[in-house]
This record gives sequence, C-alpha cells and structure tokens, in this order.
Amino acid sequence: MTIRSPYRHTVSPLRRSMRSLLLIVTSVILTGSLQLLMNPVAFGQKITYGWEPLNMLVIGAGGGATKYFGEFADQYYGATFYGYMRYYVLNEVALQIDGGVGNYVYNRRLRDQFKDAYVRQFYRDPRLVGGLLDFPENIDEIADDARMRTPVFEKDPLWFGEFRILVNLFPKRMVNPYFTTGIGLMQFDNASAGMRLQDGSSLLNVTFGKEPFYVDLADGSIAEGISTLPADASTLAIIPVGFGIDIRLNEYVAVNADISYRFLLGEGNDMMDGFGNIVQEQFNRIGHVDRVKSLENPDSWGTMTVGVQIYLFGHRDRDGDGLSDAYEERIGTDPLNPDTDGDGLTDYEEVYIYHTDPRKVDTDGDGLTDLEEITIKTDPNNPDTDGDGLSDGEELMQGTEPLNADSDRDGLTDGEEVHVHGTNPLRSDSDGDGLTDSEEVRLYGTDPLNNDSDGDGLSDADEIRDYGTNPLNTDSDGDGLSDGDEINIHAIDPLKPDSDGDGISDGDEINMYRTDPLKPDSRIPDAEDAGRSESGNIRSFQEGAGSDALLPPGESLNVGTVLILEGVTFDDGSATLTPSSYPILRAAARTLADNPRVIVEVGAHTDNSGNDTDDLELSGKRAESVLQFLTEHGVSDARLRARGYGQHQPRASNVSEAGRARNRRVELTVLAHE
Repeated sequence: MTIRSPYRHTVSPLRRSMRSLLLIVTSVILTGSLQLLMNPVAFGQKITYGWEPLNMLVIGAGGGATKYFGEFADQYYGATFYGYMRYYVLNEVALQIDGGVGNYVYNRRLRDQFKDAYVRQFYRDPRLVGGLLDFPENIDEIADDARMRTPVFEKDPLWFGEFRILVNLFPKRMVNPYFTTGIGLMQFDNASAGMRLQDGSSLLNVTFGKEPFYVDLADGSIAEGISTLPADASTLAIIPVGFGIDIRLNEYVAVNADISYRFLLGEGNDMMDGFGNIVQEQFNRIGHVDRVKSLENPDSWGTMTVGVQIYLFGHRDRDGDGLSDAYEERIGTDPLNPDTDGDGLTDYEEVYIYHTDPRKVDTDGDGLTDLEEITIKTDPNNPDTDGDGLSDGEELMQGTEPLNADSDRDGLTDGEEVHVHGTNPLRSDSDGDGLTDSEEVRLYGTDPLNNDSDGDGLSDADEIRDYGTNPLNTDSDGDGLSDGDEINIHAIDPLKPDSDGDGISDGDEINMYRTDPLKPDSRIPDAEDAGRSESGNIRSFQEGAGSDALLPPGESLNVGTVLILEGVTFDDGSATLTPSSYPILRAAARTLADNPRVIVEVGAHTDNSGNDTDDLELSGKRAESVLQFLTEHGVSDARLRARGYGQHQPRASNVSEAGRARNRRVELTVLAHE
C-alpha cells in the first residue's frame, strides 16, 4: 500500500491564477456566444471585403493534446484545455495572455546509458522488482532483471500561464497564419516524486526544499545528503514558441489552430519525469556511487490545440443592418442607413447573402432592381440569368421567362428570336405556317415571319410536308408555272416540268400554246424556222426573216393574232435596239401598213435573271423603243400601244440559256379593228 505526499495536494498561487483566468475567459466566451445566438444576422456574416483587427480584443478557448519530451519520450499524448485574451496593437502584431490545465503522459523505463542512477532511484518501486527495502549488493544483477525493465505508465498533471507576442502574416484576410513566442510559468506534479512506500520512506530517495535524503551505498552503509532541489522546483519558467492559424468565419468568430513547443528554465527543468540530472548529481555528491556521468537533457513539452475565438469591440452598428460602422466606411456604404441604395435590401443582405453591390439599386444593370430579381428568383449579379441573349429586364418587357432560355420551346433562344430573327419568342410558329421558327431558321432556311417564303401560293409547311416542293423556289420544276398555280389552278405535278411527257413544258402548254399539259395528244411541234406557225394565231419570227413583210401576200391580221419578234434584241441592260433588229422591225412595219385598220399592242418581255421590278421597268422602255421605230417607219402611233411585261409571261423555262433567250422577246398582239 502506498500513500501520497501532502505535497501533491498543495494548491499553489500559480494554479489559483490559472483557474481564475480560465474562469474569466470561459465566462466571456459563453456571454459572447449567447449574444451571437441572439443575433443570427451577425453570426452569419462572412468576410468578403476588407478586415482590420486593429484595436480588437479577442477572447478564445479550446483544447487539444500535449506531448512530453525527455528521458522517457514515447508516442503518448496527454490532454489540455486552455483560454486566452488577445489584443491587436497593430494589424500585424497582437499581445496575448493565455493559460491552461492538462496532463502529460509517458512510459518510465530503464535505459542502459543511465541504468546505475535509474536502479538507485527506483529499486524500491513495487511496480518493478517488487519493492526491495534494501539496496542490492550487486547493482548489475538488479539492472539486468527483466522486471526492472518493465515500462511504468505515468500520467501527471500540469498548469501553465504565458504572455505571448503574435506576428500576423495576413491579418486582413480570412485565413491568417502567425508566429508566436513569449515567456511564462508552468507547474507540474510528478507522481513518483511524492510517492511514499508503506513504511513511509520516499520512493525516489530524493527530496525537495533542502530536506535530507538517504542513499544506500554499495558497501551496505547509508549516506545522508541535503537536497539541492528547491521546494518549488516543479514551478518553472518557460519559453513558448509556436505557429498558428486563424480562420475567420465572420466579423465576430474565428477558428484557431496552434502548435507550440515550450523550453523549460530552472533547476527542476529535468524533473518532469522524476528522473534527471540533479538526482544523479545528488547521488554522486554523497557517495560517488555512479560510474557514468548523466547523459540527460532538460525536459520540454508541447501542445497541439484547436479552439474558437470571439472578436470584441470595433463592431459598432448604428443603423442595425448587421454591418459594423467601420466596415461600412471601408466599403463605401452609409453607416446610418441600413439600405444605402434604397433597393429594399439591407446592406448586410446585399454584402453577405446575395453578394450584390449595396451602393447600386441594380447591381447587374439589367433594368431590374436587386430586390425585384431576388423576388422573381433571377440572379442580381447576372444581367441575363438564363443566358438567352435577353437581359432579365428585357424578358419582363417581352413577357418571356427570365429563367428559361427558350420560352416557347421552339428551339430558338428568346434572344435569337427578338434580336436576330424578329420572331415572337412566345409563339413557336410565328407565321403560323405549320413549321416551328427553329425548323424554318435552322433546318429549311425559310422565313419564319412569312408563311409562304417564295410567294408561290403554297405555305412553307405544305411545300415541305405535302408536296415535296422547294419552299424557297417559286417554280420547283422550272416549267414556267409557280408551284401554287400547278397545284391550285392546273392540278398538275409541281415536280415534273412536262406532266404529259409530250416534249413541251407545262408552262409553254398553258401560257403559249393554250394546250392541256395533261394530254400528250394536244402536242404542237416547235416552230424552229422564221414565219412557221406555232398555233392558229401565234407566229414566231427570228433574225433574218428575209422578207419585206411578216405575212404572206393577201393574208390579213385577225383580232388575237400574236406575232412574236424573237429576232428583236437590245443592248445589255438597256432599251437601245441592236442593228440586227431592224430587218424584222421593218417587215413588221410593212405588215402593219398592209393592215391599216388594226390596233396593235407592242409587248416586251424579259427572262428572270434580273430584279423583277427593274425588269418590268426595262421591258416597258423597250416596248416604247419598238413603238417609236414603227412610227418612224410609217405606222400611226394612234394604232399602237406599248406595254412591258418583265418576267411575268415566260414562253419557256428559265432553267436553260435557250429557254431564257426565248423569253427575251417582243410581241405584236392584235387588239382590235377600227
């Protein structure tokens, strides 16, 4: 049975001071935490702008692990709880007072380099060879006993208080690493040093405070000595050095992590484990009994801790918006107005919740206030929340959905419809032709604002889905008839230029020969020679007619007769007659002179290679040129009418050059007899 020395139960002034400091720090932290819980707005503030801890008082507390370093260093860790007060004299420099309680843990065991001193000190320990009362005659015999080498687990308490200087590396950032050093005091209580055996003798054969102690010598005698250890040898000065990091969660709260190492100063600096240089020196001083000098170094210890700290002072908030006055001055808001820009959101909400500019009513400049955007759930920091090319403000004006890039789900974004194509972003088929706007733009290339892009009388959807015709070509088969006329008027195939296969295009049969394009037996062969009849009342003449009149002698002109003057040509793009046209025109004048009572229309036609409006005007001028030639050659202008038809009455398909040449012509049509 062992008893504990009264020395272990003595409460030193240092312990009382540390307990008082911890009690004060804990009270302040609890009070501050209650205030933060009552003010959740402040508790949730994140630092996104500037930060200056200057003149702030910080209260912190936490806990962690201790690590002992000495003769019996092992991978064991103790525990500690600590508190501190910190004041920032500069942003980069802070002063700190801290203190804590804890314990340190190690395995005490024999090591060969100091086994004589170890055996002399601990041979009485009942946890080893059973607690010998007499010193062994042969120290080597005991030193080599396996029981003497049994590790003894020790867990001893400690207290500490320190004054430190912190040097901050990034004091204005959310994450601030720092270096620290200072000076302090610690007190430890080694259990072995105060242990008494059943007979009342000391386990360690060592005393404190100049008290006598006794050493059993190898010759069986007992030597008496006076301890050189002072009574307060377990209270030591310490020099802490460390590295830490503060991670600020908001303007009031931060998480702290710290790693510190402590150097021990004083006569007891090698006594944390109860075994040290002084013990061996005392033995040697009495009987010079040890055969080697001590190889030990002073003990030391360190901590690895994590805690929470609260920033006090410097947070005056006169407008109650959750931002401190100093902070508002730094970011340019009004510390006396909770809503500086008057947009309906407090400055705190703008800075820390929505990350908008508390100085602007409309942070992203899209025409909507920040509050309006929050209400309709658009992004107040993005002028085009859905990325469709329309700003959120434009979408509200258009009636489109600011959170949907394609409000009518037609495959075109709202921005494309409004700014590029001019279509209705709320209608998938703006022109109502049965094709979506996206199909018209991306797939077929038709006009999404015109249900009949080529103006042929068929809707784009009908051409694509029902008839297979080209919605961008008025005459898909190039027969001289529009697709709409072929289907709606003539009921013929708009994809076949010669429906009855008689060798004459549907356009020629209808426009020139007046035959049925669906009946091959109505075929009329082409007139390839000048003066050959094309039908009963239609005759065609080419260059070099070779006669002074177009009609044979004695043949007269009847109403409805058409004389096609294919040999009449003009300079390119003008109404000037070419000289090769004169023989035919003189023959035409002779024919009109032989029929003095007829009234004739002079009609000029073009192919489709030019602009329709320009060709209509040009053909009119050409008709006037022919009329003037005829009057100059004896035909009364009272009998003549000039008219330009442009591209509107082709004789043949414009697909080939031959067809276009036949379409560029002048016709004399008998209108009446006087």
